[in-house]
Amino acid sequence: MIISGDNACLACLIHNPSKIKEVLINRDKKANYMKIIKKNNTIKNIRFVDKKELQKIDKDNPRQSNDIIIRRDDYSPSSLQDLCNLNKKNSIIVALDQLTDQNNLGNIIRTCLLAGVNGIIIPDHSSAPITSSTASTSAGAIEILKFHISKNLNRSLEELKKNGYWTYALDMKGKLITRDFKFDKKTILILGNEGKGIRKNIINNSDFIISLPQEEVSGIDSYNAANSLAMALFHYKVNLL
Repeated sequence: MIISGDNACLACLIHNPSKIKEVLINRDKKANYMKIIKKNNTIKNIRFVDKKELQKIDKDNPRQSNDIIIRRDDYSPSSLQDLCNLNKKNSIIVALDQLTDQNNLGNIIRTCLLAGVNGIIIPDHSSAPITSSTASTSAGAIEILKFHISKNLNRSLEELKKNGYWTYALDMKGKLITRDFKFDKKTILILGNEGKGIRKNIINNSDFIISLPQEEVSGIDSYNAANSLAMALFHYKVNLL
């Protein structure tokens, strides 16, 4: 897999150097990266190239400021047991029900990391995959945040519930408002597809259905998926204080 962009590549250099196969750096900008690279002896295959070669390699994702490209192993998901075994006083997991937009996925991963989410669950079908674009949009957050690929989201949620988690489906029809709601110490926040929302069977099996405060506006009935999650996580964090 190829990743590009300063934030994504720097995160990989810092957090997952053992996964790197090759680093290509704009020879005119090598001083910007060598300090970090020299801190880790596991990074061996480094090439200094012209800017044009970087642009040719990354032609599907052009950036004027792109001075580094990394070839790395594909991202490895965590097991569901890894999430079950989280030993934290307050832990929160985000489950994405068939989210298909890669940019949304990358933005959500970045938001989750900065909001203190402990891991995310992504169904293995009808969902955006983890790609180079995801890595770039997440600004490198995918290098740090745990993610699990689920073959059956309902079963994964049930397994986590057996380990003390409570599930909260974020849906605009929910009667409970996030800003006024007290979340449990072990929380799973479920976010649905950009257009269809959360599937009915997931909604029916959720412990609570919650919604965001919003004005009634003709023709616009909901927030963007990534924005919805950011607001819900803000209310979750505030309610923990």
